[in-house]
Amino acid sequence: MKYKTATVLVLMMMIQAVACTQQSQPGWQLDVEKSKVLWNTGKIMGGHSGYFLFHSGNLLFSAAGEPVSGTFRMDMNSIRSTENPDATGRQKTDANLRGKDFFESEKYPEATMVVKKITRIGSSVNYTVAGDLTIKGITNPITFTAAIDTKNNSSHITANVDIARQLWAIHTKPGENATDFLSGIKQLVPDIHVALDITMNK
Repeated sequence: MKYKTATVLVLMMMIQAVACTQQSQPGWQLDVEKSKVLWNTGKIMGGHSGYFLFHSGNLLFSAAGEPVSGTFRMDMNSIRSTENPDATGRQKTDANLRGKDFFESEKYPEATMVVKKITRIGSSVNYTVAGDLTIKGITNPITFTAAIDTKNNSSHITANVDIARQLWAIHTKPGENATDFLSGIKQLVPDIHVALDITMNK
């Protein structure tokens, strides 16, 4: 009887160890050389456009091969503008974008996207992605649609995301935080348009 009890305990410990190992697996990793975030502001904030790069990224898949969650870290000091054909003009714009009025990259060198839930839409390659986006130390929930094309040991992810700059205090001006109804509506207008182009490797 004691032998059977000991055997059962050993088996339970082995199962628990395997489960812990599975939970601790790092998942698929972002290919930082092939991944980029493109952005533009239309006519808002001076009509800027450009890109920034990633520090790292991680995406977990279920046993059935479905993406379920992940974390992505973006390098805010890598932000670059592209709308000005003059190199000196671009450098000036880049310095402004990294400055206090915009992303404060020296104080907040990293932005993060913590993906909490990914749900496939029907039988397509499109998914609803929900998580928390942190910019300048400010975290807000965000939901968007992404195309996730997974083949063999690689996954290509594209998405278009619109965000309201006021929610993350990006280029806010005096009076923009007024509490009147019209100002409140204005603050929720998506005016930074982001295109994600991400490659993950197993």
